[in-house]
Amino acid sequence: LPEQDLKRAEHECDRSDLVICLGTSLRIEPVGSLPLRAKRFVIVNLQETPKDTYAAMIIKASVDEVMDSLMEALGYRDWKDE
Repeated sequence: LPEQDLKRAEHECDRSDLVICLGTSLRIEPVGSLPLRAKRFVIVNLQETPKDTYAAMIIKASVDEVMDSLMEALGYRDWKDE
C-alpha cells in the first residue's frame, strides 16, 4: 500500500464514528488494524478474525445478505437495479 494512501486511510479511520469491515480476515497489516482507529467498528465475516474481541459487533453472515438487508432497511428496496 503506498504511504500516501495509508496515511489517508488512517486519517479517515481516526475521524470515523463507525467502520464496517466487510468480508475480510483483518490479518494483513498495516491495513488490518485500521478499524481499531475508529470510535467503533463492526465485522461482517463468516470466520473469526484476530480483531473480533475489539469489535462493537460481529455479524457472522455473508456480506451479500447483510448488505441486502441493510440497504432495504435504509429504504433502498431496488438498489441493485440502480
